[in-house]
Amino acid sequence: MFLSRYRNTALALALSLMPTFSVAQDAFGTLTARLDGVERTWFLTALEEESQSFGMTVTAASMKSFSLWGQPTAETVAEVKDSLLLGFDVMTVGGSKIPLNVSLTYLADGWKSGWLANEEDQIVFSLTTLEEVGGGLFVEGSFTAAAHYSDTLVSGQVDPSQTMQIEGSFSATLPKALLKDQ
Repeated sequence: MFLSRYRNTALALALSLMPTFSVAQDAFGTLTARLDGVERTWFLTALEEESQSFGMTVTAASMKSFSLWGQPTAETVAEVKDSLLLGFDVMTVGGSKIPLNVSLTYLADGWKSGWLANEEDQIVFSLTTLEEVGGGLFVEGSFTAAAHYSDTLVSGQVDPSQTMQIEGSFSATLPKALLKDQ
């Protein structure tokens, strides 16, 4: 009996001293926005090479395309509900970087309902930084949008009589694993 108790105690002690392993998830940036006057932060996350966010270079068109999918917490990678999505393209002409095709979507209830701004006259967008860094590509900027409500976001149909102001900024270093060439 004493030997058994000693063995159980020794086993419990050994297990408590063993290192525990978990797969760490990386937050490589944030989207911060004020929705109807309330400031919030969403996290750009990746688990190894899995992420909803990405960057793509279209060499033939001198264009880069970005999708920044803000997760409601730093612990999620593929949450749809309560996520903030910012998409934009950047064309380089001469030495100038020209933002194009900017869209902002707040998935209040996943793709079921939320707020969408995807027309040029709905969004003011500023790209302050776009540069290669050691671990990937750094992007930073700000936006202001007049987003319209939709109860069928997946269809892209909105109700222009229901508008919400969304003002915010973004800052991220997209890891090389999330950058694709086309």
